[in-house]
Amino acid sequence: MLSRTLFFIYAAVMCYGTYAFAPSAGNIHSSTALSMGLFDAFTKAFTNEEYGPPPDAVKATARHILVPTLEEANEVLGKVAAGETTFAGLASQYSTCPSSSRGGSLGSFSPGTMVKEFDEVVFAPDTKVGEVMGPVQTQFGYHLIVVDKRTGGGDWY
Repeated sequence: MLSRTLFFIYAAVMCYGTYAFAPSAGNIHSSTALSMGLFDAFTKAFTNEEYGPPPDAVKATARHILVPTLEEANEVLGKVAAGETTFAGLASQYSTCPSSSRGGSLGSFSPGTMVKEFDEVVFAPDTKVGEVMGPVQTQFGYHLIVVDKRTGGGDWY
């Protein structure tokens, strides 16, 4: 009988440590290794919690005035520089693009949505938000471009 009792005490100490004989305060195991399963450890090893969420996608919001000739583009650019009217007003008056009814607004778009020459200006790091850029020649004609907003892409703006 004594050997059976010693066996149970030995088994309790081996399984539960010194907590086997602690006052009844419930189960006081606090080791995270015991509460974490084998696959939880692997999953946690491959998470990127310390790096935060991924950055937002690169997007830009821009307006433009599209005209067929370089002479018209320079004429409109002169009127923009003189401050005769707003960019939206000039877009409504001179632009041949359907966006002229919206003041030249193209909305928000990602790189690769517009033609290459247009994208290069809109997403260039040295293009300042709110500044008139151009004239930029594309297959459609000559553009005067204003970037209203850019998001994503980190610190390169």
